[in-house]
Amino acid sequence: MQSRRQVLKGGLGLFMLGSAGKALGGRGEPPRPVARAGDPQFIATRPLDSVAFDRSPRMIDGFPVRNWFEGDDFNNGLNIPFHSAQNVFPGGEPPEPQEVVDVCVVGGGLSGLCAAYLLRAYNPVVFELHERFGGNARGGVIEGAEFTLGSAYVITPDPGSFLDNIYRDLGLHEVVRIDDDPAPVEINGEINPDIWSGMGVPPHDRPAYERYRRLVMHMANVQYPDVPFDEPWMLELDQISFKQHIEDGVGRPIPAPLVAAIQAYCYSSFNGGWEELSAASGWNFLAAEEFGRWVFPGGNAWMADAFWQRLTTLDDTDPGHAPHLRAGRRVVDVRVRGDGFTQVTWRDRTDAAYSLLARRVVMCIPKHVSRYVVHEFEERDPAKYHAATFTTRAYAMANVILDRPVPLEFYDIFLLNDPTTFPTNAGEAAGFWRYTDVLDGSFAPGPRAAQYPDRPNVLCLYWPLPYDSGRFDLVLHDPIKTFGSALAPQLRATLKLVGVPESAVREIRFARWGHAMPLARVGFIASGAPQELIRPFEGSVYFVNQDNWALPAVENSFFDAVNAADAIAGDLG
Repeated sequence: MQSRRQVLKGGLGLFMLGSAGKALGGRGEPPRPVARAGDPQFIATRPLDSVAFDRSPRMIDGFPVRNWFEGDDFNNGLNIPFHSAQNVFPGGEPPEPQEVVDVCVVGGGLSGLCAAYLLRAYNPVVFELHERFGGNARGGVIEGAEFTLGSAYVITPDPGSFLDNIYRDLGLHEVVRIDDDPAPVEINGEINPDIWSGMGVPPHDRPAYERYRRLVMHMANVQYPDVPFDEPWMLELDQISFKQHIEDGVGRPIPAPLVAAIQAYCYSSFNGGWEELSAASGWNFLAAEEFGRWVFPGGNAWMADAFWQRLTTLDDTDPGHAPHLRAGRRVVDVRVRGDGFTQVTWRDRTDAAYSLLARRVVMCIPKHVSRYVVHEFEERDPAKYHAATFTTRAYAMANVILDRPVPLEFYDIFLLNDPTTFPTNAGEAAGFWRYTDVLDGSFAPGPRAAQYPDRPNVLCLYWPLPYDSGRFDLVLHDPIKTFGSALAPQLRATLKLVGVPESAVREIRFARWGHAMPLARVGFIASGAPQELIRPFEGSVYFVNQDNWALPAVENSFFDAVNAADAIAGDLG
């Protein structure tokens, strides 16, 4: 198994597999039409697709708000899938398989798209629950302006590394803008450009900031806790909280603004407080930020879209299984058979069920869904089944579409307001109820900028819900009104902060994600759960997802995709 660092720094590996076809053939899914890559219906599945302004937006406290959510757009929680098993079939058995493939990928987020890309020599079929691929790396294009619905950046890869090569193959180097400056912090309506190093703080507080800076540099360059967290000191680090490790490392009282800034980072990045998070997980994420961020137009939706475009060519190399990218299809049952195949059953938009056989399956969906989908999961592999139990948390974001550029130069600003009132635990966080940071969503303008000189600009507001009941706030009552009413006063302050008048707001578009982030709790890694979660089920079902490590990092998903693809290639030859 390669480590994350080997993936970040290693050679090309499976990148060289190419796209030679090896599918076994089959009859297809009747009455599924063959959707070619150029068809409008197929194009509508792409992660970064054109959208339009709401013709009749709701006016909430003076701002025009789109009438419904992007992201998890299920209506009011009444039809949210996988809150119970959906694999009860007439007669007790799923339908007979009508198709045979080498590889089936379940889940079309970045994990699934990367796994399919690495296994493209085997012409994989990829299923996605939503109408569009990309998971929480989806985005939109409105009048030529790209914006993200979720994940926004990746860590700068080392030149010549595996990730650097794969990013370049996707053409990401042609549109990237690198952000390697410390994130500014707003305090009481004023921006501090570099509070992390002690700039602009009282003299008596500077020793604490300096000790914190040294601790960050040490964890980034000397003692970086690298996936797969297999060294004894990493396991020890996992058994204390991020808060405790920072307090011990600084060795003196930490000033309130620094506490609030760290907590805001943890909320935004992990959806949990530093008092909840494992120190190993916290440093794995925060220390990597020291190497800078690659930012793309529309955030990571640009990357997902690039994967999507590469995978559409599978329809040309293997037309018998077109379309290989199948959106709007909900996989409800995965059962390993005794003949070397795994049967995968899904429901289409009409709720009709179909099945195929695959020699290998890659599950790129959250574990709380896998527990419902994998047939006889608990009976056949109780250790793996019970390891797949952990906390996930919800978050929302708002894209504020502007009619003019933002005059202030920045990528991400953390918004602390009065640092002494910042939450210190999950109980306080439940009443906090505001977004933690604002991103300039137009930071990486991309190739459309020249084509659309008058295109809108975008502010991305990240609103974590770092408490266990947060997802209910996204579905109960009238959530658009609830979130819009809470957002408006803070948005007015943010617009003033970045130098934009309220009249510049053309539309506010909310996105929501109900189970977006696994919580990297203290002791999760030391418990051995990640090793259980990564281990294949019955030797033929592999698991690739950020929740394998309870870390919301693209790189960790790709790390698992590389190892799974390597094992599958060894199996299939």
